[in-house]
Amino acid sequence: MTRLRPLLCWSAAALTAGLLCACGSSTGSGSGAAAVPAAPTATADALTATALQDLESALGEQGRGGFKDTFGALGLDSSAGRVVLFATDESRARELVAAAARAHPGIDTRRAEIRRSVYSRAVIDPVIRRIGEAARGTTLPFPVYTAAITADASGITVTTSKEGTTSAALREAVAKLAGSVPVSYQQGDPVRNLDATAQVAPPP
Repeated sequence: MTRLRPLLCWSAAALTAGLLCACGSSTGSGSGAAAVPAAPTATADALTATALQDLESALGEQGRGGFKDTFGALGLDSSAGRVVLFATDESRARELVAAAARAHPGIDTRRAEIRRSVYSRAVIDPVIRRIGEAARGTTLPFPVYTAAITADASGITVTTSKEGTTSAALREAVAKLAGSVPVSYQQGDPVRNLDATAQVAPPP
């Protein structure tokens, strides 16, 4: 099965920049030799990365706007060159893709693949906000460093201290905030702002 990379952890822009630098024009070394042409695959990879970045941006714009009722998450299937759109309703997801195409006519929607998700951002985001508010208000029995939607929008992942990962009290407190949304726990480190204060990451 193809492994998906969450787009929040993937930077097509950085990838594209690196490839373009590798295949761009070069200056002579003083020997007068002509520049070696870039490999066709490098150019194709750069164009693919740009297309995926543009598509991801357009889909995310719609998903976080008028389609939060169905939009779950976005992922990258790099081996297939596709952006995976997780949504709770396929017909609404197709409407989302069409709206993205109207707003950004240049995107390649053929690279969009729709997969079903359990939850939408309309459900997940309020839960993350509640967990974040509780963490910042220090009302939880153990620190919560981050709360984020899972890669396939099937729930929420919370990072906490080593002790927090096995704390029944923390699980009970978070469960009251999450309702029916499942929450998994991982050991992590505080996320710090420029002023060195720790803060739970808000929904993207």
